[in-house]
Amino acid sequence: MNFVIFAQTDSNGIQYHTISNDIQYGYHKPKLFDIITNIPRNYVDLGKGLTKKGNLVWIGATAVSTAIIFPTDQNLTNRSQNLAIEVGLSRKHSYQTIFGGIEYPTNLPATFYYFGHGNVSLLFAGGFLATGLIKKDYRAINTSIEIGESILTLGIMTQGLKRVFGRQSPNMASVDGGKWDFFPNQKEYMKNTANFDAMPSGHMATLVSTITVIAKNYPEVKWIKPIGYSMTALLGFEMMNSGVHWASDYPLGILIGYSVASVSLNRRITKVQTSATSYYQNKIKPKFFISNYYGIPVYGVMATF
Repeated sequence: MNFVIFAQTDSNGIQYHTISNDIQYGYHKPKLFDIITNIPRNYVDLGKGLTKKGNLVWIGATAVSTAIIFPTDQNLTNRSQNLAIEVGLSRKHSYQTIFGGIEYPTNLPATFYYFGHGNVSLLFAGGFLATGLIKKDYRAINTSIEIGESILTLGIMTQGLKRVFGRQSPNMASVDGGKWDFFPNQKEYMKNTANFDAMPSGHMATLVSTITVIAKNYPEVKWIKPIGYSMTALLGFEMMNSGVHWASDYPLGILIGYSVASVSLNRRITKVQTSATSYYQNKIKPKFFISNYYGIPVYGVMATF
């Protein structure tokens, strides 16, 4: 997997990649152990981000969209399952096992569901890591580290939140929309996890974080977002079809997936403006001139900027 277009390394050991005619991204030499040591720092940065005005808008939007969707959860789930029946999409996930006990999907519903599985994200990370090591490409290696770091950070976060909300998944729902049991008994949680772990969707958070990392490191590759967002739509539909999640489980999953990816990658990217005209674009230089038009003197002012 190789998106490299142009790269050069300066005397400070920073490798620059050309993104467009007027911007470059700089990357320091990656540190593989950051994938673990940066996890506490991610939580600190996320906490700091809660106080920023721009982020409060997104937090509010997440809360409002969740509240709007929640009353329609049962209806949306029923409609998704009916639509799946109409198009011949099974609710059952089928897998085969290969060496090391690793499973891979063998039917379409399982494939859609697998989009949000950590193994798929790690497959992307492995591709970037191999490319980066072979080509000595700092951007690719950092992208790999950011994917892994985000997955580990999200794993702890989503499991903690699930144990706070205690929401029933559609398959286990005893009431429309699923019952909420805030701070459930942990022994009961472990015995009957599906009865408590719907909110938020870890699969959605994982896929969104992976797409965000790749898309923000490679903004010049325009097809990443359309394909990535199509994958999230298929994943969301399939998780309702198979009774794993409600639609209102997704906004929080999307928010934390995007946020974790952003704090991980923002500390690694140095954006450099390279446009030679950007500084002068608002400077107007008047120049007076005298000319002759068929024997008639012409006076004027020419402006350059």
